[in-house]
Amino acid sequence: MDELKNKANLAVCGVFLLLVFGLTIASMVSPVKAFSESENRYLAKKPKFSFESLFDGDYTADYETFITDQFVGRDTWIGIKTAMERAMLKQDINGVYFGKDGYLIEKHDEADIDPEIAERNAERLAQFMQDCVEAFGEGRAHAMIVPTASEILEDKLPPFATGYDQETYIEQIGALLPEQCLVDVTQVLKNHSSEYIFYRTDHHWTATGAYYAYQEWAKACGFLPLSNEDFTVQVAADDFLGTIYSKVNTKVDPDEILLYQTGLPYSVIYNMDGKVKDTLYDREKLETKDKYAVYLGGNNALVQIDTEVDNGRKLLIVKDSYAHCFAPFAVNHFEQTYMVDFRYFNMPVSQFIEQYGITDVLVLYNAPNFAADTNTLLFTK
Repeated sequence: MDELKNKANLAVCGVFLLLVFGLTIASMVSPVKAFSESENRYLAKKPKFSFESLFDGDYTADYETFITDQFVGRDTWIGIKTAMERAMLKQDINGVYFGKDGYLIEKHDEADIDPEIAERNAERLAQFMQDCVEAFGEGRAHAMIVPTASEILEDKLPPFATGYDQETYIEQIGALLPEQCLVDVTQVLKNHSSEYIFYRTDHHWTATGAYYAYQEWAKACGFLPLSNEDFTVQVAADDFLGTIYSKVNTKVDPDEILLYQTGLPYSVIYNMDGKVKDTLYDREKLETKDKYAVYLGGNNALVQIDTEVDNGRKLLIVKDSYAHCFAPFAVNHFEQTYMVDFRYFNMPVSQFIEQYGITDVLVLYNAPNFAADTNTLLFTK
């Protein structure tokens, strides 16, 4: 009996070791992936070895991240880990809250935000807004720092959920900005929190959420906002599984992608490549994992949009990806709109404003992204 038990234990150990070493070897010999389509992010590169990085611990930490990112069958293992932790009734897994009504809500911890960087970004934005007010006059420069789902959909969060206080940070920014430059959409989003204003599986707001914010911004600019009746709303996809889903890889209902269309003519140029598109929506992206990129082609350094509006006004949107589904509303009030993303764009913004004859500016980010952004030095150049 003991002999049989020992053989069984040896078999279990053998299978375990085979699994561990087999998967490790498979991960090492598999081609290194630069980008994860399911997570919509660039993966860690293999770190360069040096004795200095080895002894200070950087090399081993970076190599561990590299192995984790490149682990074979990563998405499957994420799903298995999620299932095990859900079985233990965990409501917070891999930075994701499992909320009510099937919502997966990205968690933003206080520890994720460096307070010095957050304060510095607020101060740089305030100086930039002041410069724009002096250059363009009042009512031509605005900032919209948007709270994310974890701040707005509080009723869907699990009990005792905590996170970064985005509302307070937005108020702090507002206190630094010139009068009436901040378009605070916190309350209007809360007023519509029972509607489909944030995706259940992705970290972005929906086009509907962006539309409510657009109405507030248009009023601040002195425009009459376009009404719902001015748009034809189309469900372009009903199988969207976003970036938050990829963090947990669990069974959920997919999201819908809505397109608000006016029927007006547009000319769109990406990154000054000279190729003119006639639509604000890149429908080819609907065939990819990142369906949110249907809005103006996703992340680009520079996008130019021309309309048939004849008022001499040119808008510059300095932004993160929250602006992608917002811009199709805003462009209808300007002859030209330019969108720049500091993650990929390195021209000093003051130089761009002068070179392209900008008359209006909007800075649009979600609050955690803006607080953590390390590229805001371009505001000061």
